Amino acid sequence: MKVLFLGSDVFAKGGIPRYAIYQIKALKEIYGNENVFVFSLYDYNPQNAFEDRIKTDYIQSGISFYDKLSYTKKTLSFIKEKKIELVIIDHIQLSIIAYFAKKLIKIKYITNVYGIEVWTNVKKRDIIGLKNSNLIIGDCNFVLNYVKNHFGIADSRLKLLHDPVDIDRFKPIPKDEKLFFKYSIPKEKFVIITVGRLERNKGFELVIKTLSNLPDEIIYVIVGDGAMRDQVKNLVKSLSLETRVFFTLRVPEDDLVPLYNLCDVFVLVSSFGHGEGEGLPLGLIEASACGKPIIGGNQDGSVDAIDEGKNGFIISPDDSEALKQRIMHLYSDENLRKIMGDIGIKKVNCEFEFGKFRVTLEKILKKV
Repeated sequence: MKVLFLGSDVFAKGGIPRYAIYQIKALKEIYGNENVFVFSLYDYNPQNAFEDRIKTDYIQSGISFYDKLSYTKKTLSFIKEKKIELVIIDHIQLSIIAYFAKKLIKIKYITNVYGIEVWTNVKKRDIIGLKNSNLIIGDCNFVLNYVKNHFGIADSRLKLLHDPVDIDRFKPIPKDEKLFFKYSIPKEKFVIITVGRLERNKGFELVIKTLSNLPDEIIYVIVGDGAMRDQVKNLVKSLSLETRVFFTLRVPEDDLVPLYNLCDVFVLVSSFGHGEGEGLPLGLIEASACGKPIIGGNQDGSVDAIDEGKNGFIISPDDSEALKQRIMHLYSDENLRKIMGDIGIKKVNCEFEFGKFRVTLEKILKKV
């Protein structure tokens, strides 16, 4: 089968691009490199991209009306030229292109739904594209349930494909002492880490406010950057926590696994709403793969990553007291941290390993 993968941006750091990269890799293993083609609406930007540049067959390099029109024309002509049989969409906003192709050229298509894009600023054309998809793939149960309940999609067309983790890369390793100096993080402290772009509420402010009521030995490291940086830094300053909250900003990919392994507990407590919320946050399962207990929110796809009380805890994103209690529980019990970390590794190996992702995707594709 010849497959065209339509990407919004297959280069940028972030959940959707990484999910796209894993899908493309799996598709090439299933159908062969020569039968899988990749388009991207955005071009490679070294300031916000993975170190390894994925091979693409066409890049539009923009999102203006003209760019989107050119992207659509190129897609339709490419489908005819290469005799594409299946189109896979990485973002709901591109599904309308596949809808036109389905009507004009009689191809089938699959739309990925990942998170915030299905409940924020959804246009009528997006809904048309979504509803006419042959199948819809979601990275977590929460997103699929949202699509079912809000867009009237039948269960038979909704397929769960959890984010995968490269367990050969994300795994427990000894602490890299150089990182303490590189990112000005004090040694011999109990370290909480959140990895995620500072673009929306991932619990940064909740952790900072809770930190005021925790022992001084507990510090917080935020790995990532974004528009909320000044807002979060101002909160840190207002609470006089400059010596306990540390910002790495964007980090090289080579530092990501060592930073996970630097922490004692990983926290990402996102809240759901317009412009807020997550599918299945990669940070939770990547930290779990590194043997760290995790704390996530109860309002979105985060719950798929956590077996309550086993590999971590699930709390409300508004409950500072609950976060304090869970952190203190882990802070005071090193053995519990080890047990939860071990259970987390087993859960990731069982549910989120790339091999399982590939097998599940292949089963889904057979249904098309």
